[in-house]
Amino acid sequence: MDEKLLKELRECLEDVSDSYDDFVEGGIMTAKNHVGYAEKLIAHIKANPNETTSDIIKYETEELLGIKPLI
Repeated sequence: MDEKLLKELRECLEDVSDSYDDFVEGGIMTAKNHVGYAEKLIAHIKANPNETTSDIIKYETEELLGIKPLI
């Protein structure tokens, strides 16, 4: 994966208001294993700068990974 893209993703994840280490590392690791993930996540974070880590994890889970809630 492109190191410049990973650096940009890391910066976006770190800039989330309630960011924490596992949130950042989880986003990086998932991006390394899914084609196009980093680009979509970066675009989402930039388009929604006021979202919290919970909002972003929900987006990742439901929209990027396709895992829908049971309820």
